[in-house]
Amino acid sequence: MNLSIIGDHNYILGIAALLKSIELNITEDPNLPVNITVVSTGINTQQKKKLQECCKYEIEWEEVKPNYGGLLSLSGSKLTYARLEPEKYTKAKERLIWLDSDMIVLGSLEPLWNLDFEGMPVAAALNVWGNPNNPADKNPYFNAGLLVFNLKLWEDQKLSEKMLENARVNLWCDCDQGTSNSVLAGRWKRLEQKWNNHDTDDTSTRVMHFISSPKPWESPRPNKLWMEMLSQTPFKDELHEIKNNSSWLSRLKVMYKRWEPWLTEPRAKVKSYLKNRQR
Repeated sequence: MNLSIIGDHNYILGIAALLKSIELNITEDPNLPVNITVVSTGINTQQKKKLQECCKYEIEWEEVKPNYGGLLSLSGSKLTYARLEPEKYTKAKERLIWLDSDMIVLGSLEPLWNLDFEGMPVAAALNVWGNPNNPADKNPYFNAGLLVFNLKLWEDQKLSEKMLENARVNLWCDCDQGTSNSVLAGRWKRLEQKWNNHDTDDTSTRVMHFISSPKPWESPRPNKLWMEMLSQTPFKDELHEIKNNSSWLSRLKVMYKRWEPWLTEPRAKVKSYLKNRQR
């Protein structure tokens, strides 16, 4: 089974909890080979070594490619654009499961690994809030937090090239997710919500996704299941600091993180806005 995880230095605790949850729950077959690649930026050698200790499976590290600098984004970070070129970040040739680092795995992913794509290049679950770029759009719109790639078909259809071309001329408020939904409209296999579920009270959940802010490592009341995973990693000593996130300074940091993307790259945002106005 081939997995890719994406995250930067701000998401280290998220990656740690996710890696432990993968070790504990990804498969019921102890002999199934599991290959994990972490696509990252800003994570140093010492931090990588510590993250490796979170999981029994060997981790391969891939630095995000430098070719996303020109892409237009409201988010500030270009890291998530790596999902538009999955074949460049894995040795897998047939299929790949891609996970965001604000997730934890609560059940075997073997059903995902063995699913029938039914001729589709990717499988995903619905975005629970619909299309943020056009709230009036009622067509199915997927969340890119968990994607299962049909890599052979993806490459045969040259989808990475089409994705990057779309991203260069559009300003999607949800970055690569908007690009993917634009290019793949009507061409993706729908997964049950349990595979990418923001409802932390749903007992059927197989992959829990902490979509909203604050993330568990930013919250004074982190999700218990997430804390349970982190407590089994070398980062467990940071739990005390997480629980003290109720200070006004911590709340200010979270607020800044929400607004900071809007303050970065103003020229790119204005340029993109004008492009869209001319259409």
